[in-house]
Amino acid sequence: MEDNLMKEEWIDGVVMMSPRPQYNHVEMEGSLYSKLKDYFGGKCKIAMEAALFLTKETPVELKKDLNKLRDLVRGKGAELVPDVAVYCDKEQIFKRGFLGVPQLIVEVLSPGNAEDDTIKKKEVYEKFGVPEYWIASPMSRKIYVYNLENDIYKLKGEYNFKDELIHSARFEDLKLDIKDIELLDEDEEDI
Repeated sequence: MEDNLMKEEWIDGVVMMSPRPQYNHVEMEGSLYSKLKDYFGGKCKIAMEAALFLTKETPVELKKDLNKLRDLVRGKGAELVPDVAVYCDKEQIFKRGFLGVPQLIVEVLSPGNAEDDTIKKKEVYEKFGVPEYWIASPMSRKIYVYNLENDIYKLKGEYNFKDELIHSARFEDLKLDIKDIELLDEDEEDI
């Protein structure tokens, strides 16, 4: 495939390529981004498709040591591009994207590479201590909410987004109504 049709991410020095998302993916991602942005109202930064350099080091310390920061960026150890992420520490923002561990990550599944989000990226987010991880599936029209407990993700909720409010396990009063998202039926063949 052409480079301009792919999104590049890195885990342990290995590149993962994702095709450009289809309509349902984009619609779900945009709606979740908008609703999370409304909920947090500027208290936290909500990013969509921004580079995330995962590290357990504090962003403040990394920014003070340019050699460490350069090594992190060039090392390609855990450079991911979450569909939507919530950052409540303004120090996490830097020129190339974000540093450290976000408070919440949402990945929207695509039919061709769902395993990347449900297995590979989930394991990396768990390893780095991302407190809450949502997997949104336009295909099944469900959102799975995972919360980190004793360094392991536990499924805290499985929500049919046409009938139920999505409940955060981390943010007590975060309940999203996404019944208004209009998705296409998955009946069309891949073209």
